[in-house]
Amino acid sequence: MIQIKVQCSSDQINKIDVKGHAGYDEIGKDLVCAAVSSIMFGLLNALDEMSNENVKMSVDSKISIEALNADSKTQIILNTGLVQLRTVEESYPDFIKIQIQEV
Repeated sequence: MIQIKVQCSSDQINKIDVKGHAGYDEIGKDLVCAAVSSIMFGLLNALDEMSNENVKMSVDSKISIEALNADSKTQIILNTGLVQLRTVEESYPDFIKIQIQEV
């Protein structure tokens, strides 16, 4: 299962962590993993294009995006990504879980 943890304060997204494998199909044919990967790498690319120094991003055993003093454009991008991830979760609830934490 893909585990997504989103940390928020007020209406701001502070951090998104994504890890795991959906297990919907074998590796290389897993539509759920492909959807989540596309969304997350789209977010990473959009944030990188902005050259935003207030965002830390990493890709290793998990994909992590941390917004530090994020501006409104960054928040729009992060919220758009969260809507997309929720759409995948609604379609495949047995393979992806989004957990929202208020901090």
